[in-house]
Amino acid sequence: MHDVIVIGGGVIGLSIARELAGRKAVLVLDRGATGEGTSWAAAGMLSPLSEADDQDPFFQLCRASHDSYRKFIGELEDETGIDCGYSGSGLLCLACSEESANALRRRCEWQRKAGFAVENISGDEVRRMEPLITADILTALFMPAESSVAPRRLVNALRESCLKRGVEIRTGARVQGISKNAVRTDGLTFEAPGIVVASGVWSPELAGLDPPIPVYPRKGQILSLCMPPGAFRHMIRWHHSYFVPRNNGDLIVGATDEDVGFDRSVTPAGIGKLLADAQAISSHVGSYPIMETWTGLRPATQDGLPVIGPSAIPGVFYATAHYRNGVLLAPITASIIADLVSNGRSRVAIEPYAPSRFGNSGTDA
Repeated sequence: MHDVIVIGGGVIGLSIARELAGRKAVLVLDRGATGEGTSWAAAGMLSPLSEADDQDPFFQLCRASHDSYRKFIGELEDETGIDCGYSGSGLLCLACSEESANALRRRCEWQRKAGFAVENISGDEVRRMEPLITADILTALFMPAESSVAPRRLVNALRESCLKRGVEIRTGARVQGISKNAVRTDGLTFEAPGIVVASGVWSPELAGLDPPIPVYPRKGQILSLCMPPGAFRHMIRWHHSYFVPRNNGDLIVGATDEDVGFDRSVTPAGIGKLLADAQAISSHVGSYPIMETWTGLRPATQDGLPVIGPSAIPGVFYATAHYRNGVLLAPITASIIADLVSNGRSRVAIEPYAPSRFGNSGTDA
């Protein structure tokens, strides 16, 4: 019998399993192959400052996780020998309109007052930092502490680390339902006093959840371009689009945000918009080949917050609905869930993410 069953083998589930391994006997159940869902599709931006307009609790959670990332990655790489593609080159937020410029100035003001590293720079300074940018930039923010990681490499490292630490991983295990101390798959029942639901967009499929999780998918289309290494030196964000350069020169261009259910198709409209937005910022990118196009399904809730904490069923915990922040929040989510499973309480305030905010089903667990 295992001590803990983790449902979901993406970056969240594997991070939790890794954190618990050594203290607990852990089983991971994944409906497919580990890390081939939302985690595989992510861009890997670790950038809590770039979209934050105040220091609300969710920003504090993201920032705390970001601050732990360099240590998290260093330990993973030392343990597994797998390069996770971590880059600490910083991020540029661009404003091409007066409205965007005013928003960036307000963001810069509160972040500076709060003591964060952020610089307000001119369009000329942007072009000195990124010579391939051709758009007319009114103003920009440079956030030198923002970073990124290559999610596919990260998942590979997490899987290898879990195996080294004695975690059992079963792939192709479609979980049908849960109850106290038990998880049912297609013909098998696994028992454990601790159960963690980390199955992202698939979480609502699980029978017996209390409370039910109102998670729904938001499709993101994304692409990569083959560019020379160093062509872009920093992550770049503007409007709802972004560039994430990889160390090998690949440039990630993202992303759409579509409410289309579980449709994972790559569409001309979606990819066309990404390419048009990219070329509006840098006319040069249109000359480079497209390496890959893909989609991911982000697990979202109506209030935009993740679901982290104990369910109404004793021993069952939720770690899901991280939307666009699953990679960023993996270290702190793992720490929170490990604390809850081991000690029954979290050192981090998790009230805003409590499953109880959705009520309960009234079922007798």
